[in-house]
Amino acid sequence: MVAIAARGIEIGFGKGEARTQVLRGVDFTAEAGELTFLIGPSGCGKTTLISILAAMLQAEKGEVELFGTRLRGLRGARLTRFRGQNVGFVFQQFNLLPSLDAADNAAVPLIVQGVTPKKARKRAMELCERLGIGPVAARFPQQLSGGQQQRVAIARALIHEPKLIVCDEPTAALDAATGRSVLELLRDVAVRPDRAAIVVTHDERIYPFADRIAEMADGRVVRTRMKEEIAR
Repeated sequence: MVAIAARGIEIGFGKGEARTQVLRGVDFTAEAGELTFLIGPSGCGKTTLISILAAMLQAEKGEVELFGTRLRGLRGARLTRFRGQNVGFVFQQFNLLPSLDAADNAAVPLIVQGVTPKKARKRAMELCERLGIGPVAARFPQQLSGGQQQRVAIARALIHEPKLIVCDEPTAALDAATGRSVLELLRDVAVRPDRAAIVVTHDERIYPFADRIAEMADGRVVRTRMKEEIAR
């Protein structure tokens, strides 16, 4: 099942002579139940593309469908609501709130959607237990290791059961062993038949975890490799 279908995506920033064309007719597909990696040199458009795929940014040209919903047809509150219900983010720098403990950080998306803090925290505690950080769920971010903070970030991304998980350099701040454990965790909890996960990365150590790798250069997807090709 196709989870994301992007066709002819174009966008640039700036005006006149200062304008920079970032994406130049990108075609991109991600399948449900798969872990798709997006790779390429810095400045090739990876972050811009995932921002468009995750409904954070609108393309100037082209179409994006997320599980059958055309993003171009959504505006304002409808777009915000759709994104809040269907997309989960795992950021490179974790972006945890220092004044909240791990469980409350994980609960934030539910509270934003109107779930009571008590119910949201209960669900967050259950998810923290599943992700192996139950014993530290009452600690604050500064009291956690990098791997523990990343697991809190994953819990926050998953707690509202989104259809799309987007991870931006999830292993960049982690050592090799912790990075592998995070990817094993993502494969276990984020890849399901009704969900897709996209990972932006420069970390070649984690390539074997991908089901497919889309390689970008100069604002385009120039090559896509499937799992059987990645191991070569």
